[in-house]
Amino acid sequence: MMRAALRTFGRLLGDCRGAAALEFSLVAMPLMILLIGSIEMAIGAFVGSTLESAVLEASRYGVTGATIPGVSRVERVRDVIRNRTIGLVDMDRVEIDTLIYPSFADIGRPEPFTDVNKNGTYDAGEPFTDVNGNGQWDADMGKAGLGGPGDVVIYRITYDWGIITPLMNRIVGPVLRQTASVAVRNEPF
Repeated sequence: MMRAALRTFGRLLGDCRGAAALEFSLVAMPLMILLIGSIEMAIGAFVGSTLESAVLEASRYGVTGATIPGVSRVERVRDVIRNRTIGLVDMDRVEIDTLIYPSFADIGRPEPFTDVNKNGTYDAGEPFTDVNGNGQWDADMGKAGLGGPGDVVIYRITYDWGIITPLMNRIVGPVLRQTASVAVRNEPF
C-alpha cells in the first residue's frame, strides 16, 4: 500500500500538466488589481486635467468682467466649469473659491497684525488690519469675490473624486482630492 502511494506521488511530482493554469492563477489576481488600479488612477488624472482646464477657462472669462444679461459673473463661472468638466464632476460637491488680493505677493498671506506679546502668531485681541473687511483676523487676507478692474484674483477648484474599486479604496483612501488653481489680474474693464 505504501509503495503504491509513493509511486502515485512520484508520478504526480513529475507531471507538468496544468502547471500553466496554476501559475496563471497565482499571477492573475495581482495583474487584475494592477490593471484596474491603473485605469482608476488614469480616470482620476483625467478628472484633474479637466479641472485644470476648467479653472483656466473660468479665469479667462472672469478677467474680462464681461456679463451676460440675466446671468451673474459667479453663475457664468460655474457654467464654464460645468461645461469644461464634461459631466465628470458633480457640481453639487465641487468647491469653487475666488479670492481677491491687493497684489500677487499677498496671495495666501495673513492679514497684518501687531504682535503685542512677541510670540510670532496672532492672538485674540491683538490689533490687526482687516484687509478683507469681514470684521475678524484671517490667516489668508483674500476677500471672496471676482474683483473689479485691475484686481488680483485667485480661482481655486477643489473636488473629491470618489474611488470606485474597493481595493484601490483601501490603498489610496475613499477619495482622491483634486485641486486646481490659477491667479490672474483682471483687465481694466
